[in-house]
Formats: sequence, C-alpha cells, structure tokens
Amino acid sequence: MTQLNFMSLIEKSLSAGTGKKTSAGAFAVSTGKFTGRCTEQRFIADRPEIHESIDWGKVNRALSPADTDVLLGKLRERLAGAACFTGFAGPFGVEVHSSSPWHLAFCLNMFRQTSFERSERGAPIRVWHLPDARASDLLAGYADQALIVLDLARREVGIVGTAYAGEIKKSVFTTCNYWAPEYASFPMHASANTQDDGSSSCVLFGLSGTGKTTLSASAERALIGDDEIIWDAKGLYNLEGGCYAKLIDLTAEREPEIFRAVASSHAILENVVMGAGGEVDFSDRSLTENTRGSYPLSAISKVFDQGCHAQAPRTVVFLTADAFGALPAVAQLSEDEARYFFMSGYTAKVAGTELGVKEPRAAFSACFGAPFMPRPPSFYADLLVEKVRAAGATVWLLNTGWTRGGYGVGARFPLKVSRALLAAIQSGALAKSPMVQHPVFGFRVPTSCEGVASEHMGLGDVEKSRDLKKLFDENFAKL
Repeated sequence: MTQLNFMSLIEKSLSAGTGKKTSAGAFAVSTGKFTGRCTEQRFIADRPEIHESIDWGKVNRALSPADTDVLLGKLRERLAGAACFTGFAGPFGVEVHSSSPWHLAFCLNMFRQTSFERSERGAPIRVWHLPDARASDLLAGYADQALIVLDLARREVGIVGTAYAGEIKKSVFTTCNYWAPEYASFPMHASANTQDDGSSSCVLFGLSGTGKTTLSASAERALIGDDEIIWDAKGLYNLEGGCYAKLIDLTAEREPEIFRAVASSHAILENVVMGAGGEVDFSDRSLTENTRGSYPLSAISKVFDQGCHAQAPRTVVFLTADAFGALPAVAQLSEDEARYFFMSGYTAKVAGTELGVKEPRAAFSACFGAPFMPRPPSFYADLLVEKVRAAGATVWLLNTGWTRGGYGVGARFPLKVSRALLAAIQSGALAKSPMVQHPVFGFRVPTSCEGVASEHMGLGDVEKSRDLKKLFDENFAKL
C-alpha cells in the first residue's frame, strides 16, 4: 500500500481549493455545516453478538444490521479506489479510506505509525469516510445529510456527509473503548502527564472545554496524551499520535505549548477565522466556538516516550466546568464519591462542541464521555475503582468553571489558579492541606493552597449546591 505523505496531501487540498495556508504555515479549513460532532446522526449497529453489552438509549441508538450492511457496502464501493491511511490507535490497527486528502493528513497527525509495544489486537478498525456525499442518497428511508455508524462487532465505521474531522478520531476511539476491556485494559476519555522518568503520573478526565488538553500540556511535566489514555497492568499509555485541541481564545501567553504547535506546517486548523494576510484571530467565534487544531505530538516540547508505559497514576482528577458557581474550586473524593462523580460526569456543556449549543448549560455525561464509552457506565466505573484501589491513587474534583454567582455573574476560575491547584495535587501538597467537609456533597474541601488567593478556596455557593445535588441524584437514579 502506498505510503501517504502529509505535505503532499495538503498540497492536493490547496490545489483543490479546500483550504488555505495561515501566515504561520498551518493548513486552515472550513468544515461547512457541521463544526462539531453530529450527536443526532450517530448510531451503533445492533448485532446479536454485542447487543447485551451496549448501554442502549439516547446516546447509543441502534441501527439494524440490514441497514448497516447496505450503508457500509455502498461506502466500500464508492471508496474502492480511494487513498487509504494505515496506522494504529495504541495496539489496535486502523485503516481510514477517505475521498478527502486533508482528512488523511489529519489521520497522519492523530494516529500512530507503529503499534504500541509492537503488539496488535485482532482485526484492524476500518473507517469508510465520504464527507461530500449525502447519507440520504445512500440509505433508503434516511432523511439527513450526515450519518455515522459504528459497527463495533466487526470493527467498521461509516462516516457520511460531515467534514468535521473529529468524527474519525472519536469513532475509532469509541471502537477501542468497546474492545480494550477484552484485553484487561481500562480505556479513558482523559489526558495524562507524568515526570520525565514516568513517575508521579496524573490522569485528568473531562469533557471538551474543561481543560484536559490545556492543563496536561505543561512545561514542567511530560505529556502522555491529551484525550485517549489506556490504563492496564503495566501503567498508562496513549492511544493517539497527536493532539486535537480547542483553539478558541488561544494566546501565546496563556497556552504557549499549544500556540506554538498550531503554528507549525504540520498543523491543521478547523473553522478558524483568518485576516487578509493569513493571520488567525483565535478569538473570532463567527464560525463556531469549537475551533480545533490537529498537530503531531512532535510539536510539543515535552512528551513522554510513546513506546513505553508510564507508571500507574498517583493522582486522578475529574475536571468539571460548573456553570452555577455551586462547586468549590477543588475537592478530594472518597472511593464511593469517585464512583458517583465518574458515573455522573457533570460539567457545563461548552458552546460549539455539539451542534445547537449556544452557551454553557448543565449536563451529565457518564464517565466524562458517554458518547465514546458504549458499555454501561457501571462497567467502566468498576474498572476505575479497581485501578485506583490497586495503585493507591488519590482522586480529586477540579472545577475549571465559574466562581460564586455562576455563568454571567461570577468570573471563570483563572487558568493560573487551576494550574496552581493541579500542581499542588500532583506534588501531594494539597492532600496535606487542612480540609473541611462539604455540607451537601460530603467531599473534603482544602481550605488553602500555596499560590492561590483565599477567595478561590471557599465551598462555593452552598444553596446552589443543594439544587445541583438534586440534579445529580435524579441523573444517578437513571444509571
């Protein structure tokens, strides 16, 4: 099979008028109608061999095997002569057949070129990607433009009618998350970093916009990965070969690592707005708040050896962007509280990450990534508790959302505050701080942290936390 070349693929896209170069040399492209994941157009093939293991419902909706076979069959025919990326997500083989050159370049950024530890696990995950077609033309009785189908049993994916590149990445990730536990591995929608020698590792769970990528990219620590991490008997490793960062309001001062990475010639920027000279205005929201940048891990200055395991984490952090000012900036969780918050996956849904979301609102996404975790939440929660217990790790809640008063009244916690609290968690200093028990949630809240003003170390709005706790309990009852 012909080896793909990143710059050649970008040149083809430029020649076709698909995108433009920024003044810094990155490739910028508009994804058209869909600037985020198509949550309403995404289905899982309901084959008998996996039916009992899927958490069917609003997130994981079923498509019949017959319709799946028709769609994938037509995609195979349409893409029979198309270029194909071959690589890996950790130890899982990946093939992406696409009609779009820049999406194949995206795959070169995001997936590995070689298998992790040179061990492959079963058949490769095959993606059939036809962004410029209409799904309604391929599947009788289906009316929408876009359609994403995950045939988990057969490790195949069909993506039609949307150019948003994140659909490729997340579909492969979801397939890995179904199969990884079969190999005694705990898959996580999380970022992770560590010391240079792989010690004092930290895992950060969180939905898009809560700070997974930003907080894991640190000049003081080596990045393991920013979104898709595996925790097995040997420790932690990254499924991916690159990063897919949110770029809205990006500045060199606040996030220097990411700013440098998206200025490289191997970066792909989605839905950013450029001036006449090709300069990017990262604060411009006219296309979407979900502006994205894809870049290889080599663009980051400190990356942990991607061929090795880092040690099992000492600390596990749940990131949440609370919209109501109800939660404290930071809290330490017991084992039962960790299960409760992990299965709840509370945050404020960030504008632009999903179509139709215009401003932050309260949301629960089990395991901090329900669309990517197809098995029941309790299944993954059991794996988390087992791993945390075996490693003797501490578990924390870190609120990157709004201070007292909430969205529209209070300010968002400054990034420097979140970084200082995270550093204190990772060093172990915060666990030694005096703590008080929260009167509503019961977790332990540190009363002070070096380098953080006292105004940021309170309990949050206790009255609002009572209302929020009711929402938590109502959601948890459904699980």
